[in-house]
Amino acid sequence: MLSILSLLTGASVHRTVARVKRNSIFVALAALFLLTAYALAVSAGAIWLAGIYGPLAAVLFLAFGALLIAIIMLVVMSIINAREARRARDRRAALESLATVGIGLVRAQPLLTAGVLAAIVAANLIGSKRED
Repeated sequence: MLSILSLLTGASVHRTVARVKRNSIFVALAALFLLTAYALAVSAGAIWLAGIYGPLAAVLFLAFGALLIAIIMLVVMSIINAREARRARDRRAALESLATVGIGLVRAQPLLTAGVLAAIVAANLIGSKRED
């Protein structure tokens, strides 16, 4: 029975590894062809613009467009980072206020705090009978 189970599991692992290898090869090829299509589209755009505005103006126009897109992406990234930093700061402030309330409770009700801590310790001691 155990040999049949290991045989089935081993075959399943081999199929999974083969599928992952196959998919990674196809994704790499698709990425290569996408980059090729992008480069050819930029080249075609440069040739088309060169027929209208001249070669130098076409290249400068495409460079300016790429620079503009990069600047927009950097601005969006900085906005997202600032929002995330603000949320982290708010979470930290909430945690600090909760800690302040906890410290105030310890000072105001030391017997209650000692009882709660004793209950937590007792629950951990009683609940940890099994060996890890």
